[in-house]
Amino acid sequence: MDNSGMEVSPEVVQAQVEPVQKPTERTFTQSELNEIVGRVRGEEARKRENMISQSQNANHANYAEMPTSPKALSEDDVKRLTSDELNRRREEWEKETIERQHAEAAQRIVESYKEKIAPGKEKYQDFDAVTNTVDMRYYPNVVQLLAEHVDNAHDILYDLAKNRTKLYQLESTCAHNPQDAIYEIRRLSESIKANDDASKMRQSNAPLSQQRPSNTGMDSGGALSMNDLKRKYRG
Repeated sequence: MDNSGMEVSPEVVQAQVEPVQKPTERTFTQSELNEIVGRVRGEEARKRENMISQSQNANHANYAEMPTSPKALSEDDVKRLTSDELNRRREEWEKETIERQHAEAAQRIVESYKEKIAPGKEKYQDFDAVTNTVDMRYYPNVVQLLAEHVDNAHDILYDLAKNRTKLYQLESTCAHNPQDAIYEIRRLSESIKANDDASKMRQSNAPLSQQRPSNTGMDSGGALSMNDLKRKYRG
């Protein structure tokens, strides 16, 4: 399994994406309204013919009372039926819009996640070996946290892959309380950064290797070597 993408698909993440704002109410064009009205009239005409031919009982009295002549429906009937049809169409459109927005958001999360964990391959020699053992399809909340709320996602993923209990707890926390999960992953992010800084500090303060003794002895401020004394008083 190539963990450069951690086998995470937008479909897996999409179920965890925060609900987006409900789209604004759609305005239908005149041609769409004409189509709806025409369809409503046709459906009502067929219903009326069926009710007359079948002599339906009192449950359909409201339809049976409609005029039997091929006259147009009343203005109130058209308004009522058209309104119902418009509401149905609008609900369908809003549902499709929300689903599309969720899919687009999930795709952005996956792409951001892949981009943010990529530096881990250069920083850690065993990055793939460590992280490939985790199937991130089971941790979509963590994927979103890494993609959207930290700037050292590769370090955190490397750490979480070595601490599965921490990984599981973070996923569960996000499902229960997203704000707590954001707090925890940011705290982990800062802890890893602090450890990195401390490690760099120790390396920079490491003692230098001992200098080799000078062949010409010590400087003018110290004692002269035997060779210096011989050269000084020779001749």
